[in-house]
Amino acid sequence: MLRRTALATLFGGVALAGFIGTAQAEGLVAGEIAALQFALNLQYLTTNFLQAAIYGDGRQLQADNIRGGELSGEPGVVVTTAKQVRFPAATRDIQARVQEIGDEHWYRNLLLRALLRADVVAQKTIDLSPATFTAMFRLAGVIDAGATFDPYSSPLNLLLATETLISVQASVISAMLPSFDNDILRATMASFAASVGGDAATIRSMLYAQGQAAAIDKLAAWRDRVDGTAVTDRGLSATTTNGNAMTRIAFTDADGLLIGRTPARALNVLFMTSGAVTTGGFFPTGINGAITRSAAN
Repeated sequence: MLRRTALATLFGGVALAGFIGTAQAEGLVAGEIAALQFALNLQYLTTNFLQAAIYGDGRQLQADNIRGGELSGEPGVVVTTAKQVRFPAATRDIQARVQEIGDEHWYRNLLLRALLRADVVAQKTIDLSPATFTAMFRLAGVIDAGATFDPYSSPLNLLLATETLISVQASVISAMLPSFDNDILRATMASFAASVGGDAATIRSMLYAQGQAAAIDKLAAWRDRVDGTAVTDRGLSATTTNGNAMTRIAFTDADGLLIGRTPARALNVLFMTSGAVTTGGFFPTGINGAITRSAAN
């Protein structure tokens, strides 16, 4: 009960508390369950990464928060591949911002589990090792074929690694909003999407200030290629409008709306392939739930 009260305070007050308390009795429809389960898999990914990077070993999601089912069931696989990042004194402002985002993700993980209850899926193996990020950065052309990328070696590398994970998550939550028939659930997830979109903008703003627009341009272009022909991503380099320079920090489309990509297209990025597969990249044994396959592009 205390957990649900805390969640209600953080994510929508009394209305959400009532919804969480009655959702299981009323029943979520299959499409809502599938969407929430997919969102939870992505939440596992980002929460483990940020918590370990900020706080170190022991702060990745543990057994109670990664098992399947509400109280018991399939055990989850604890992440062991993420490491703590050292923040020199001159980067404490970055540390403070990333810590805020990491803590938001912790509570969003609890929120999704509370919404799903008995339909919660267990966390499968997540590979957050430098080798996985190296593979992604090579594919995107950010580093040469023989170079390596360690997201835990510096605050700047942490920001570069975080940008893809959070941008993909923001685009998926935005695209799945029509899956929710329940008005309260739709409003809750719309707030969720807006919050993650804000996180993406915060990360991109710090990277822009650090002169990393070219790197994000390459990562965004690769994500846009690997997940099909639709425009599903946004670079960071400034453009010129009416003779004036304009930044592209917000993760939005030509209409000024949060960019959306389907779950299958998100898996193209996270599995690091344009093919229709069920494993790869950050998820070497796949994910749990109704949506598990990337798109064939």
